Amino acid sequence: MWLILPLKDFVKAKQRLSGCLSISERRALFQHMVEDVLAQLSAVDEVDQLLIVSDDPAAHLLAEHFHALCWPESQLGSGLNAVLEATLDRVSSLDKPPQHVMIVHGDLPLLNAAELRDLIAVQGGASEQVVIATDRHGGGSNVVLMPLASRIRLRYGEGSLTAHTAEAAARNLSLQVFHAPGLANDMDTREDLLALVSAGTSSRAPQTMRYLSESGIARRLLQMNPRECAAVEPPRVMRS
Repeated sequence: MWLILPLKDFVKAKQRLSGCLSISERRALFQHMVEDVLAQLSAVDEVDQLLIVSDDPAAHLLAEHFHALCWPESQLGSGLNAVLEATLDRVSSLDKPPQHVMIVHGDLPLLNAAELRDLIAVQGGASEQVVIATDRHGGGSNVVLMPLASRIRLRYGEGSLTAHTAEAAARNLSLQVFHAPGLANDMDTREDLLALVSAGTSSRAPQTMRYLSESGIARRLLQMNPRECAAVEPPRVMRS
């Protein structure tokens, strides 16, 4: 199995957080989240190859550190879906392509290896089954695991889970939705960050939590709207 991690330019990442974080803060936050994600991905023994797709120089350095391949995004197309489709085409053309591919995103700091192993177990190596870990709202596709030879067409964007379900049906593939707290908590909005900060633990996402604390962002978020923070349900924490 190959695991693919697409990473946009770190400077352009998390633009929906521009109302509460500066450009430099957004870039640093995203890099720390990616470090947490890569640390967990590297601990999944079922993964034969980790592939990062990005043009950002920091991504290339992280690939070296975590012994991953890094393919330049600019050589593969424009836009997430087009880039990933080109990536999968390139993987398929290898002399010995993997049977399965898993696509994960870098804004899941609470992701953990145990949940990924559970997701892989659900898929069970089947040649006609797709498993998608959705977000906490039930509409996104935070992790997609599928057979490479009979893969679905990728439809990332608003309502991607519905779109991916339709693609699977069109190819006569079964699709199972997988629910796991760490895979569901992507960091897109201030409310997402407030939920992460209010969890109050560094046992998960240690790099991200340390940065939020040492940068003063965590304190600032709490001071901006403490009532709203108190109303946010913290992310659930699962075992390692």
